[in-house]
Amino acid sequence: MKLRYRGVSYDAEPSLLEVREGEIGGVYRAQNWKFHYPRHMPEPPPVNHLKWRGVSYCTGNATVTNCDVTNSQPVAKSIPTVAAKTSIARHRLQKVLNESRKAHLATMRQTLQHRLEVAKAKGDQNLVRLLEEESKQMQPI
Repeated sequence: MKLRYRGVSYDAEPSLLEVREGEIGGVYRAQNWKFHYPRHMPEPPPVNHLKWRGVSYCTGNATVTNCDVTNSQPVAKSIPTVAAKTSIARHRLQKVLNESRKAHLATMRQTLQHRLEVAKAKGDQNLVRLLEEESKQMQPI
């Protein structure tokens, strides 16, 4: 079969593999499309064992034999653990943010002090006045 794509002509050779169609994979431009599998390859089984936020659950068959019930936790036991971990993470993040805020303010103060010294050395009273007003507006640590 002769095909053309963006001005380039080529001959399309049909696939030598025997292909079978699987389940419907979705809809694209109002047309159903399906997965194509080689005949010698079986379709992959559906995922049954999943875990979300530390809690195990299963999809597919609703039988207990497919789920690993021995390793799963009841939801009521896992919620306090997740809440505690979240609280600890939030506390650590707040501590890091406070430290970075303090470091940023200290750097700004040092820069402002240097600019003030340079302005005084040059004798620029207008700039000295502006920099002193700016230093009064800065937040305390």
